[in-house]
Amino acid sequence: MSSIYLQALLSGIASGAVYGLIALGLSLQFGVMKIINFAHGSFLMMAMYVSYALATQAGLHPLVTAPLTAVALFVVGYACQRWLIDAIYRKEISREPIGVLIFTTGLWIFLDYGFLALVGPDSRSVDSPWANDVLVMGDLIFTYPQLAGLLVAAVITAALVAFLRYTRTGRAIRATGQDREAAGVLGIDSARVYQLSFAIGLGVLGVAGALLLPLYPANPFVGDIFGMRAFVIVVLGGIGSVAGAFWGGIIVGVLESVGSQLIPVTYAEALIFLLFLAVMYFRPSGLFGVENE
Repeated sequence: MSSIYLQALLSGIASGAVYGLIALGLSLQFGVMKIINFAHGSFLMMAMYVSYALATQAGLHPLVTAPLTAVALFVVGYACQRWLIDAIYRKEISREPIGVLIFTTGLWIFLDYGFLALVGPDSRSVDSPWANDVLVMGDLIFTYPQLAGLLVAAVITAALVAFLRYTRTGRAIRATGQDREAAGVLGIDSARVYQLSFAIGLGVLGVAGALLLPLYPANPFVGDIFGMRAFVIVVLGGIGSVAGAFWGGIIVGVLESVGSQLIPVTYAEALIFLLFLAVMYFRPSGLFGVENE
């Protein structure tokens, strides 16, 4: 029986790492721009379809689609911030950016139903032997996509944390997130920082979409559940904390996987939101907090 729980624990860590990667971009965008991107899940759905097209039409290995999908989503993110969100954000810079929140909500609905009209309601999944290959370690069984998701998510999170801490551009991003006006006095162009931050957030999401595709079939509404989960993870990890988003994802993945072995799956999902409410009430800064960045 203990091997069942160990399997659930390790599987939860693997899936939680990908959840954390999904939330990472959302956390970065909020930490820098102080906006909530409600279309985050829809952009994840877009990434999964891009990865699917590259795998089926170009015949690429699912893992090889990850960097290409990241580049595609980076471009989409830069263009979206530059040509759509920035115009709204500039008008509301002195107050709460409610307009951006409403805009991203509309963008969420537009993308979901736009893809529904474009590709139809049917779910799509990659037909690759690699997606079904497993690694057996005693009583434990792991699929290759699970292991790849854990490894890639951990590497990208560590790389992004290092980028933000040790590079000039990364420090400019952090400085803008901490105090936009002070950063401007130092010669930092906040508009460029916002564009880059939003683009990086979606680029990371592109990798997450490619990693998720072998595990979950793509459909026009697949991003909704993961988008909602990303908001929970961002709050758990600490709003604006990149490393916290990764660990928050691990917590959610473990709760989901281990909890489903003890109680019905629907109740396990309820546990996640119960933890979310408890953290919001007792520790609004999150379990790790932005100060730990």
